[in-house]
Amino acid sequence: MLVAAYVVQTWMVYSDPAGREAPPLSTHALRGREIWHEHNCQSCHQLYGFGGFLGPDLTNAADWLTAARMDTILVDGAGQMPAFDLDLIERRSLGAYLQEIAATGRGQARVAVFQPPVELFASTLADATPPRGRDIALQQNCVACHLPNHASDYRAPDLTTAITRLGREGVRAVLEQGVPGKAMPRFGFSPQDLEALLDFMEWLGENGELVRTALAATKHEDGDWSLAEVPWWEF
Repeated sequence: MLVAAYVVQTWMVYSDPAGREAPPLSTHALRGREIWHEHNCQSCHQLYGFGGFLGPDLTNAADWLTAARMDTILVDGAGQMPAFDLDLIERRSLGAYLQEIAATGRGQARVAVFQPPVELFASTLADATPPRGRDIALQQNCVACHLPNHASDYRAPDLTTAITRLGREGVRAVLEQGVPGKAMPRFGFSPQDLEALLDFMEWLGENGELVRTALAATKHEDGDWSLAEVPWWEF
């Protein structure tokens, strides 16, 4: 069955006439492609069915995503999507890249994967201090990639150990600069928000064992399961 699925997928990808006849990207779109790779968008999103499964397949995003909506998502974040520190020209270049990708054909179907909702983590962190740093982490949906019990499918480390491993200044550098070649983007936090988030990270470091234990034992309200019962590969 797996071999058959592989053969069919390979045929669908490499026999796609739209893919063979696609024109070269414009200069504007080429810059957008660079931004796509610089921020590791493929770690969460797919193009032509290839990439991560955390976010939607963006092969044909230009068909439904307006420039204004794209600006809002990139600047403010949305759901599991973090905010990115991109200027207007960079956002338009990324939009041009997606428009030219959309013109080449249709994307492949995506497969959903398990992802615990942010509300589950919010209830576990209800007593976290300072609350501002906790709220920023939840708004940015850091737990979409960083899971307190195991390294995730996205190779994102446990945040409860970040301060211990990197120190406050090391975590600051990661948040400000991102991690080149990895799925971690840079964030445009204000100085006040950055300090609040770092304070929260220190709280996580001091209370990591309690957070991990409480989270693993928390039952999800939509079903009779807890994170402790989820197979490791679904993390």
